[in-house]
Amino acid sequence: MNQWVYEAAIEPVYNYKRMLQRTGADPVHFVDLHNNRILFPYKEEGRQEVLDISFQTVKNENRITISGAAKAKDNAVEAVYKAFALNTALESVARHFEGTELAPLFETYKGVPLVREPELYGCLMKTIIHQQLNMAFAYTLSTRFVEHYGERSDGAWFYPSPEKTASLSTADLMKLQFSRRKAEYVIDTSRQIAEESLNLERMETETSEEVFKTLTAVRGIGPWTAECFLLFGLGRLNLMPAKDVGIQNGLKKLLELESKPTEEEIRKKALRWAPYESYAALYLWLSTESVT
Repeated sequence: MNQWVYEAAIEPVYNYKRMLQRTGADPVHFVDLHNNRILFPYKEEGRQEVLDISFQTVKNENRITISGAAKAKDNAVEAVYKAFALNTALESVARHFEGTELAPLFETYKGVPLVREPELYGCLMKTIIHQQLNMAFAYTLSTRFVEHYGERSDGAWFYPSPEKTASLSTADLMKLQFSRRKAEYVIDTSRQIAEESLNLERMETETSEEVFKTLTAVRGIGPWTAECFLLFGLGRLNLMPAKDVGIQNGLKKLLELESKPTEEEIRKKALRWAPYESYAALYLWLSTESVT
């Protein structure tokens, strides 16, 4: 199949360097910070392909280059734009927070996009695996899962299929240091997806409330997991995980509070941040992370 190349200008404020730094914190993602490049595992009509994406600034113009061999080039480009929030008006998002208590964050991190995981199933598995773990071990565990049961192609990792995960035993995952209960959650959820009693693709067109209700009815998926899936799987713009410790710590640090704000206090403040509560959450997380 012939290789194709797509090139285009992107929003001037788009902070691709900080985006790549944050995305590259996950060892499953291939990110070349020196060349502002990322490999994107793309699935189309049952086949897997790796798209090569690079960013550059030429004469003060931000540009993106995508190359691949996918049969439907337009679909592949659309998937990249959706995943990397290239159609989100980030300048408008930043302006929305002028005059709010989060204005300093939007000056510091202006233009950092809310990036979606390459696929919905992989996002849900990663989020379940990361539940109630510190970040370092969470990445260790999800990386082991992908390296043992996923597939590497042209330098990029693909998560295993729901069918493959559903065929595993709890003992298989416990060998990777999964707890028995977490192993059960990963396998049981994958089985529901494989059997189509849980349809992730359908959630693209459902409201956040509908998705939240469906996911939290699944054994092993609580509010935090559902909210992270809405953010990093579906890219919802107006969602605030007010119970998240990182959000609470970010606000405590920013506002110089004596103690972490409560969920109720955060939700009250978030009324001013709508309809971009998700960007408020993202930038609060960024403020607590070590990369600057």
